[in-house]
Amino acid sequence: MRTGSDTWSRLKCYGKERAGHMRLYRIGTGCMRRREIGIIGGGASGLMAAISAAQADSSGSCKITVLEKKDRVGKKLLATGNGKCNLTNLSFSVENPQQYYRSQNPEALSGLFAQFEVQDTLKQFRRMGMLVMDRNGYVYPLSQQAATVLDTLRFTLEEQETEVVTDCAVEKITVSQKGRDTEFLVRAGGEDWLFGKLILACGSIAGEKNADFGGYALAKALGHTILKPLPALVQLRCAGSFWKGLAGVRCDARIQLLISGRGTKESYEEQGELQLTDYGISGIPVFQLSRFAAAALDAGRQVKASIDFLPGFRDNEALWQELVEEKCTSCRQRSMEVLFGGLVNKKIIQTAVKLCGLSMGDRAERKNLPAIRRVFALLRSFEVQVTDTNPFANAQVCAGGVPLTEVDGHLESRICPGLYLAGELLDADGRCGGYNLQWAWTTGYIAGKDAVLSLGKPASQRKKGKRE
Repeated sequence: MRTGSDTWSRLKCYGKERAGHMRLYRIGTGCMRRREIGIIGGGASGLMAAISAAQADSSGSCKITVLEKKDRVGKKLLATGNGKCNLTNLSFSVENPQQYYRSQNPEALSGLFAQFEVQDTLKQFRRMGMLVMDRNGYVYPLSQQAATVLDTLRFTLEEQETEVVTDCAVEKITVSQKGRDTEFLVRAGGEDWLFGKLILACGSIAGEKNADFGGYALAKALGHTILKPLPALVQLRCAGSFWKGLAGVRCDARIQLLISGRGTKESYEEQGELQLTDYGISGIPVFQLSRFAAAALDAGRQVKASIDFLPGFRDNEALWQELVEEKCTSCRQRSMEVLFGGLVNKKIIQTAVKLCGLSMGDRAERKNLPAIRRVFALLRSFEVQVTDTNPFANAQVCAGGVPLTEVDGHLESRICPGLYLAGELLDADGRCGGYNLQWAWTTGYIAGKDAVLSLGKPASQRKKGKRE
């Protein structure tokens, strides 16, 4: 799989190479910027964490800084929802988050969404002055422009006088002890910053052309485990020399992902608009299935996709069989082009006919009936071998990251007190439809709020969850 294996191999050794990051650091007398809250990452979760932290600061005395390695914050937000930014989904249920999210520790999801869910997101954006619209449960800014969401977040940060530093890549994090509390010395952009609480909201490497695993490396250096990141919500590459002839076709289809090997079998199904490409399959139903394909391929298992190009017959198979028999018995001497015409896109017909050893000009003669029946069967079960996913640069999100078992119910690290994790850095990835942004809003809000409320409180009290 194209998962940046060389870089991943280096990351697995990162904790050993950079173990010095965990050594206690004695603060000297040099020039240093001191802040109560530091947030590494200016994406959706990082910006929400900063806003939430400022809202939780009732005294208004807490200094908050966001460090972003790119030249501006929120760049990925601008590309979400095809530039319209599907920021959440009204179909979400707090009682059953596993229906919308995947994680190796799904039992932790309910407690997080109970603190901040879809309706809380809508209230938060309304509080910040942004109007939204609902399209079949998919929530967008009323302007239908992703820039509106980013501007709303940026303007709120400006009103709260939150410090945002761009072009500021983090080079090193050192943990120091101050009495019973932990402090974090961050070397970034050639300067030193000292934070009372630190929130890692670095995002994932999805959508990045030059994946460097930077956020994962920081979390690993601070003692955390990293479940191998894999592309999710991504296209699937398939075996076959016929794909170029199918490129550009869009059609409603039902796709079944068939996984086998290592003594077990699994299957997953999705239906929706399928997009055929010159290398394989794409579209929303493929994206929904891709994280399972990525994990299986990474484990060396076999993955196949079975495509039903006529899913409307699934609820009436008797009608389908009647149609097939009628075509086979009453359409003698007609060409394949006429016999199959109008069933599905012509490019699909041409490919299926050729794969069954016929040509479009062949007649529906008795000798061709076995092959004709195979064409009909192929249109209902077009099985292909999945060989790979597209790389991280094409993925919308990543599966994997820091296990949810390594953070508490407020997203504070169980390994490094005073450290919080939010967003895609954590091991949870959602379905298409605004769920991954909802994860960013939820985790960012919780981490930012709790980081402020826990300032000055001993670790023993924080572990019991006593924040208020």
